[in-house]
Amino acid sequence: MKEYSQSIDSGTIHAETFFRKLPALAIAEDEQSVDRFAYELLNMLMNGVGADIGQLSLLPVGGRVEKVCIVKDGRPWLKEGMNLHLFNPSKGFAGHVINTGQTLLVKDIWEASLEDKPNPFLEIFSCMDDHYVEEIKKPVESTLFLPIKRANEIFCVIELGRYRSKPSFTEAEQKPLDAFVRQYGALIINHILDTKNRIALNTVYNKLNLMSRFIASNAKVDYADAVTVYQTLSAADLGFAFFRRGSGYESHALRIVAWQGEALMDIYFPEFIPSNDSILCDQSEISYPIEGDRSCRRLTRFRKRIDENLVIKKKEKQFLLDVIDKTQSYVVYPLHMLDQDLGAIHLASSRKDFCRFLQMSPFLSLYNSLLKSFLLNERVAEHLSEFSLKIHNPGFYCLAGLKSGLLKENPKLLNKPSIYGAINGLEGLLADLHEKGKILKSRNRDIHIRRWLKAYVNQKSAQHSNINIHLDVKGKVADNLSVRANYEQLETIFDNLFANSLRAISEAHTQSVIELGWVNITLSQKKNKLIILFKDNGRPYKTVSGRGTPQIKSIMKELGGSFRRYQEPFRIYLTFPINTN
Repeated sequence: MKEYSQSIDSGTIHAETFFRKLPALAIAEDEQSVDRFAYELLNMLMNGVGADIGQLSLLPVGGRVEKVCIVKDGRPWLKEGMNLHLFNPSKGFAGHVINTGQTLLVKDIWEASLEDKPNPFLEIFSCMDDHYVEEIKKPVESTLFLPIKRANEIFCVIELGRYRSKPSFTEAEQKPLDAFVRQYGALIINHILDTKNRIALNTVYNKLNLMSRFIASNAKVDYADAVTVYQTLSAADLGFAFFRRGSGYESHALRIVAWQGEALMDIYFPEFIPSNDSILCDQSEISYPIEGDRSCRRLTRFRKRIDENLVIKKKEKQFLLDVIDKTQSYVVYPLHMLDQDLGAIHLASSRKDFCRFLQMSPFLSLYNSLLKSFLLNERVAEHLSEFSLKIHNPGFYCLAGLKSGLLKENPKLLNKPSIYGAINGLEGLLADLHEKGKILKSRNRDIHIRRWLKAYVNQKSAQHSNINIHLDVKGKVADNLSVRANYEQLETIFDNLFANSLRAISEAHTQSVIELGWVNITLSQKKNKLIILFKDNGRPYKTVSGRGTPQIKSIMKELGGSFRRYQEPFRIYLTFPINTN
C-alpha cells in the first residue's frame, strides 16, 4: 500500500489511511454505513487534490440511481429529507462521461461550449433544484469527473470541484486520481454496493417479517409502511401502490398509497370499479410489467377518474393529481398470483425516458414477490374467516329448526339411520368449517417468558457477534413463569427495541465514544408483575428514540402491561401481568 501511495504522486492520495479505517466504518453495517464509506472516500480524494466539493453518484442500470454523498468544505452536505438523490445519469457532464468512458476535466463549467459542442451542464442546470445550484454548483468553476468501471460498465461517477477563487485542475493533478480509480475504484465501490445490498436485504426482511406478524395476529396491515420499501430501494421519485380490498370478486374497494419524494399519503376508495382493460380488472390477463409515459391512455384515464371523483377529500385529490401531473415515465408491476389480482405497484419518475432505471433491483423484486404472497395470504385468511362466520351461526340455527320440526311433525323419521346420519353429518360439517375458520385466527397462549427471552438473546447474539448481549435475572423468577400473549407480539416488541439499540450503538461507534457495544436485558418479578429493563450503551438520537415506540405501546396496552422510556441513561421499562391460571 505504501509503495503504491508513493508511486502515484509521493503520497498525494493517502490510500493506506482510508483502508485502515474500513473495518471500523463497517462494524455496524447499519443505514449510515454507506454514508460513512462515501464520506471518507471523498474526503481522501478531495484532500489529495485540494478540491472543495466532492460528489459520489451510483448508476446501476436497474434500481436506484442516486447521489449517495455530497461533501462541501470537509462536511457532509446531502442530508436526509433534501430529496436531491435521484437524477438522470444520461444528461449533463455525467452523461458525457458515461458516453466516452473517460475522465472529464472541465476548466470552467459555465463556458458556453465543451469540446466544440454545447455545454451539456448548461442544458440541464435550469431544471436542477435551486438549493443545489446555489450552494453546490454556483461557487464552483473547475471540475473533475472520474468514471469507475466494472468490466465495461460505468457504475459510479465521482465529481470533484474547486471554487472559482482557485486555479483550475490540471492534467498532472488528474493522473494520480486516474491511477487510484483504476486500481482501487471498482474494489471500493463494490464494497459500498455490497453494504447497500445487505442493508436492502435487511430492510426487505424487516418489512416482510413485520407484515407477516400483522397478518398472523389479525391486526390491520399498515400499507403505507409496506410501500416505503419501494421509495427507498427504487429509482422512482413518484409512485402509486394499489391494493384491492375485500375477499371476493364482488368487492370494488381500493386502497391507494401515493408518494412524491418523501411525502406519502394513504387514500381509501370504497368503490373503484376498474376499466375493462385495467391491470386491476379481475379478467385482466396482464401479469407482467408495463411501461408508459405521461401521454399514454392509462395515465390520462386515471387522471380523469381522480379529477371527477366526489368521494375523496380535496387534499387527497390534489395530492394524487400532483403525482400524476409530474409523471413523465413509469413502469407498472401487477400484484398477480394464483389467478388473483391483488393490486399493482406503479413506479414513476419526473424524468422523461427513465423506464429502464425504474426496473426493480434484485432485492426489491424479492420483496415484491413475497409481498404478493402475503397479500394473498391475508385475502385467504379474511375470506375463510368471513365465510366461516357467515355459515356457522345461521347454519346451526337452521339445523336446530330442522330437528325441531322433525321432532314435532314426525319424530319417527329421526330414528331412521339415513335421516339421523345425514343430520349428524351436516352438523359435523358445520362444526368442522367453523374450526377451520379459526385456524387462521390469532390466539394468545401461556408463554414462559424467561425461556423465550433466553432463546431470543441467543439468536440475536449469533446474528450480531460484534455486540455483547446479556440476559440477567434478578431475584426469584421461575422458569415456568408465564405471560398471556402470542409470539408475534413479543417478537415485534423486542425487535423494535433491539433495532433502536443497534442504531444507537452505531452512532456511538461513529463518534468514537465506545469500542464495544452492549445490550443488557434484566428480568425481575414484583408481586403479580413481571418487569423487564432494556438498556444499551449507544447514543440515542431523534430517529432512534421514537422508532417503533407507538407500536410497542399499542401492543403493551393490548397485553395489559405498560411501557416507560427514560433518558440519561437511556433505558426502557416493560411490565407484563403474570398469568396466574
